[in-house]
Amino acid sequence: MEVDHQPLSHANGHDLQHPHNGSNTNGRSSDKKAKSQADRDHDFYFNFYSSLQNQANMIGDISRTGTYRKAILGNASVAFTDKIVLDVGAGSGILSYMSAQAGAKEVIALEASSMAEKIDILLKAANKGKSNPHLKDRVRIVRGMVEDSKVQSQVLESGKVDTIISEPIGVMLLHERMVESFILARDLFLKPGGQMLPSAGHIFFCPFTDEGLYTETDQKAQFFNTTLFGTDFSELYAAAREEVFAQPVVGMFPPSSLVSTACPPKSFDFYTCTKEELLEFSIAVDFVVQRTALIHGLASWFDLDFTPRPTPTSSNPAWNYPIMPTSSWQWMTQDPPLNPGPTPPPPTDGLNVQLSTGPSAPRTHWQQARLLLPEPLAANKGERLVGSIHFKVNDARSYDLVLDLRVDRPGPEYDMNPLKRRAEYQLQQQCFK
Repeated sequence: MEVDHQPLSHANGHDLQHPHNGSNTNGRSSDKKAKSQADRDHDFYFNFYSSLQNQANMIGDISRTGTYRKAILGNASVAFTDKIVLDVGAGSGILSYMSAQAGAKEVIALEASSMAEKIDILLKAANKGKSNPHLKDRVRIVRGMVEDSKVQSQVLESGKVDTIISEPIGVMLLHERMVESFILARDLFLKPGGQMLPSAGHIFFCPFTDEGLYTETDQKAQFFNTTLFGTDFSELYAAAREEVFAQPVVGMFPPSSLVSTACPPKSFDFYTCTKEELLEFSIAVDFVVQRTALIHGLASWFDLDFTPRPTPTSSNPAWNYPIMPTSSWQWMTQDPPLNPGPTPPPPTDGLNVQLSTGPSAPRTHWQQARLLLPEPLAANKGERLVGSIHFKVNDARSYDLVLDLRVDRPGPEYDMNPLKRRAEYQLQQQCFK
């Protein structure tokens, strides 16, 4: 995900700092401390995305950036040529530059971090005729956040926009909560009938088994279940175990570790969904276990759609090319992955493009996420695994998750079903594997 422009204080409708009590000195002190912490979190977030090296990591994700290129250039006729385009959270500006290549009349690069200064370096050189003629006098920088009234006025200097392009996506689709800003930009800036790319996102879940990952995670907690340098730490074991199992595990895993097919996804149509729908929701899950196994948790990934309005009715074989190089010997391919050659003429009615981050798809920098159960569930082939995942926004630009899962195996009514599990997670506390 490229840099978000959404302030922490607007993420869920209230400030991170506590309401001020003018007659209470302790209240004022708490206000200052909370505001100071929010400022530090805010600065850390923007500083991270101000790094050219971090931007390089995202640009170099060929699945991600190549798919965006295909979606932008393939939809040039319907969404970009002679259009006013807004790039929300422009980051390095890569989507703005692609929009200009697609023939945009004006591109507004909205960026809150100091990365806007890096965009400015490229644009000044282009405007002087030194390089990048496709950018000359076509990209305008607006520095700030969508929620700022001054920023809103600057964006609207040319009127409402025809197309909004953005990369507002984090782990499990919604981490970092930039999708809320994407939706707000739609409500503030997009003309009726305008285009949104991406147009939709879908979150998938599927049960998995991975004894090695489970044991490795448990061993992190076991570190404290002993005497260390003369002091017995075992009283902290329960807290350590709760902590490590509340961390979503981000990384790749083999599809063979999945023990079912993914259930229908939770989908968000970015043309129509509201901010309120993103703040708190539940996803029902229902799986049929395909082999007897210990269920160690649920794996998750997401897909993105890039579909213009109206939906294209025809396909263009010339655009049916892979994003990733088909040869592992990249220097032997016709086009360098980071600088591919010209595309075919864009279809007149646009192009429908998809990006998957699933375990069978090419790797992306998002990878996948797994929610580990503190205690596994034993399930037999053919049994149903049912439950829900509850999402609720928090003040850390992320979500608190509650997973309820059970094997649908009837038992005596007087006896608690031992095949139930409840686990809680903090999506921002990711560990990487």
